[in-house]
Amino acid sequence: MLKLKSVNFNHQLFQEYALEPADEREWVVGRDPRCQIVLTTLDVSRTHGRISYEDDLYYFENISQHGTTLNSNELLPNERKPLHKGDLLVLGETYLQVEELTAPTALDLASHQPLNMASEWKGDLQVRCCRIIDETADVKTFCFTAEPATLFHYKPGQFVNLEVEIDGKTVVRPYSISSSPTRPHHLAITIKRLPRLRNDLPPGLVSNWMHDRLQVGDRIKLRGAPMGNFTCLPAPPKILLASAGSGITPMMSMARWVQDTLAPCDIIFLHSARTPEDIIFRRELEVMAAQIPNFRLAFTVSRPSAQSNWTGLTGRISNMMLQMVVPDLSDRAVYVCGSKEWMQNIKSILTTLDFPMSSYQEESFGGYHPAPVSSTTPLSTETADEDTFIGNKRTTEHNGNGHQLSPVAIAPPASVDTAKISFSQSGVNVLENGDLSILELAEQEGISIPNACRAGGCGACKVRTQGRVRYATAPAALTAADREAGYALACVAHPVGSLVVEA
Repeated sequence: MLKLKSVNFNHQLFQEYALEPADEREWVVGRDPRCQIVLTTLDVSRTHGRISYEDDLYYFENISQHGTTLNSNELLPNERKPLHKGDLLVLGETYLQVEELTAPTALDLASHQPLNMASEWKGDLQVRCCRIIDETADVKTFCFTAEPATLFHYKPGQFVNLEVEIDGKTVVRPYSISSSPTRPHHLAITIKRLPRLRNDLPPGLVSNWMHDRLQVGDRIKLRGAPMGNFTCLPAPPKILLASAGSGITPMMSMARWVQDTLAPCDIIFLHSARTPEDIIFRRELEVMAAQIPNFRLAFTVSRPSAQSNWTGLTGRISNMMLQMVVPDLSDRAVYVCGSKEWMQNIKSILTTLDFPMSSYQEESFGGYHPAPVSSTTPLSTETADEDTFIGNKRTTEHNGNGHQLSPVAIAPPASVDTAKISFSQSGVNVLENGDLSILELAEQEGISIPNACRAGGCGACKVRTQGRVRYATAPAALTAADREAGYALACVAHPVGSLVVEA
């Protein structure tokens, strides 16, 4: 246990803290109310320092540009020092005295299994919600730790499939990861409350369930490994991160990664929101802009209210606004995430500016579900366009990966003759002429195949098959290794002749 006493004589503030490694291994110190140790005076940075517990030692890391000393010795930004009983930290005008410091007993750590530092996140994980943060009136961040404890390995910008049980039914939905892999002890997803998606589904089925039902201490499952090709790795020297609404979530993962790794990236972060109050992560981004030399931040809002005293940019992103905020646009790698309509506007602007689209990536958020593909409809033999596959946050609940697709040969149309489709685990055989996908066939027979996006972007519906299938466009979430192993994406795969499906 680490016991601290904070004293600020000028403001007559006195507080004691007890930090238990059995509960957490890291505690943030700062003025932000979301910190574990909150020091409310203005001379303390919003995130001033970080205390961590590793190898039976407590450490303090200075993450502020303002004055911080340990036993009268000034700490440089990002400098990390072990703590001992009697040490005195000074943050601005606040004194932090280490009053007690003892290693936790085996009993204290009984519920906190040791981390396997060499482990990789390869399959399903049970996770426990350890913190819930209200970001805006309709957006929450959910923080999870793994059970048994392990490190979360992923690329900044990727997404994960969440599996929850609602009214006795298992439901899978993909969500962007908003945390950074540089902080591997926990994983965070940031979710917006959603309106009605379809007439036959409750509004925002999983998103609203998370908002209304999930509590700290509850457990859910992460289905499979993290997915997606929307990532800033390897990091280009100059980046534009452009997002709208909750499309900011994968951008925050990238920005946090750059902040933590001190990557030599020049970043412009451009975000669009309805009102100033709807800007997710606003305070954290403003801190980044103040602390990182090559990080420039620009917000634009479409509905500023008189009460907000907004003095920033207003209106939709236009040709003129983009050139003003990003004068060296053609030199940057551009990452875009938002609604389908919003991203189309950005692409149109970039086209008029002769931007090299080879430096463009997008993560789609929309409500698109492809219509059933007729077996008599000619199918393309090329890979999908960059904007073919879409995801969610605005109107569905999916954040898929529709980018950098590997070439996949698309099977020619099936004949109109019927063929037998066998669901081997269910013992069900059906006849089909190729009009319906594997998932639609299964649902007609009452066979459950987990699914989420229904657009081939998330991989939740991956099933093993024996036989041939065809796709209207190359499935984004199916790797070459998956295809060689006989896997298909049930939501967009159509049988070509007789087929056996393990479901």
